[in-house]
Amino acid sequence: MAAELLANPASKAGAIEITNGSCLCGSITYTVSGTPSTTVLCHCTSCKKPSGSAFMANNFYEASKLNITGPTSTLKKYNDTSPDAGGFVQRYFCGDCGSNIFIKNSKWENAVIVATGTLDYEEALTEWKPDAEFFCKRRGPWLSNAGAIEEKKFNAMT
Repeated sequence: MAAELLANPASKAGAIEITNGSCLCGSITYTVSGTPSTTVLCHCTSCKKPSGSAFMANNFYEASKLNITGPTSTLKKYNDTSPDAGGFVQRYFCGDCGSNIFIKNSKWENAVIVATGTLDYEEALTEWKPDAEFFCKRRGPWLSNAGAIEEKKFNAMT
């Protein structure tokens, strides 16, 4: 079940490392420590729209692992009430360039969802692969051979 992937936001086994990230214009910078507890492609409408793509690639971390290091004057928050899973999420983005930075979900208070594309180092992006996919009922059929293994593709997120 998809909820099991998110029940414990503790990092996966591995060396603790610091990863830098930023928005497109560089106004907002951050660090995240450790490896993500899970990596997900989300096909829900409320992830597709802000990403401007067919899905959004997300890394789940313990909330305490994210540290905004640059000025926060352009960091904006949008309370998104459209998620398919119900409730709302808080989407944080750069008010200058519009880059999605991270998401907080009230269902997982100890977790933060970092937009994978905002990571600064290429190694993280070339080695990245999804552990799971959420809301596959909204997944483009042309993506059938990409993403997570079949057993980790969920029509919803619960």
